[in-house]
Amino acid sequence: MQIYFLRIAKSLLPFPYLTALLTAVFILSFAAILTRLSECDIGPSATIFNRYWIATVSLAFWQGVKAFTRDSSEQISSKVNYTLYDILLLFLEALLSMGCILLWAISLKQTSVANSNLLHNLTPIFSASFSFLIFGQRYDSRFLMGIIIAVCASIGIELEDWSESYNSFLGDTLALLSAVLYSISLLVREKLRTKFSPDIILLWSCTCRSILIFPIVLIFEDKIFPISQSGWLAVILLGICVQVFGHGLLIYSLKTFSSSFSALCLLLEPLITAFAAWAILAERLSLINWIAFMGVLIGVYLSSTSKSIEKS
Repeated sequence: MQIYFLRIAKSLLPFPYLTALLTAVFILSFAAILTRLSECDIGPSATIFNRYWIATVSLAFWQGVKAFTRDSSEQISSKVNYTLYDILLLFLEALLSMGCILLWAISLKQTSVANSNLLHNLTPIFSASFSFLIFGQRYDSRFLMGIIIAVCASIGIELEDWSESYNSFLGDTLALLSAVLYSISLLVREKLRTKFSPDIILLWSCTCRSILIFPIVLIFEDKIFPISQSGWLAVILLGICVQVFGHGLLIYSLKTFSSSFSALCLLLEPLITAFAAWAILAERLSLINWIAFMGVLIGVYLSSTSKSIEKS
């Protein structure tokens, strides 16, 4: 599935990792729209549960197909030995990612898709900070200036919502907290990527997330599964397109790029999401939204010209 897609990308394009990253950004930009559509049928935690179990089944099926088509020598050479440290990292990534996506899904109930998606993707600020504090990674002035510009552009959205509505401010705050968890999960993914393939990381992650979120669904949700065709279509696209392909390509790109640069590129998501929300959900885009989006775009471009984008 995604492995064949990556082989095609390698044969046709000179920069497979960059192509994978940009494709991931494009796919992930539709997660907010699909989540909002799913929440017309079911609640946030039920949406997340369906997203993860569908992704788990898809990834498990793909692993079964790969195992069936391999000969015995290939199975032995591709076998990976798991240490206790590996298992703890895989579980930690699942826990952080589940907390991130749960806060983000709840925030979509409290604020607009464009604002939630933009603030949720302020992960490069925290990712760069944690990389510096934990791993001692250094960044040049161009990379840091790009992050500062993107952050300053996003402040206007928070101030606008705070003055207009407490509910919007609460939703933006939850989206911002999800960015903190997402940044840490990206650092863990970057560490795991040195040993495991993207599909193995995702299979472990989605399986653990499905198990962790299920009790929450039973306690807080009235309905576990969608009741309409559009609801089922939304969660299926979330599970297969967004979770398997989108996050699979993002993890694939971490082989070359630092988690901070990958997180920074995710700030391009709101540019796509905003237009999709305007077209599909008829959400209004204010002048402050447009100014913020332009600021984010400038910040991403400036940082992309830095030497700090690749893994040290």
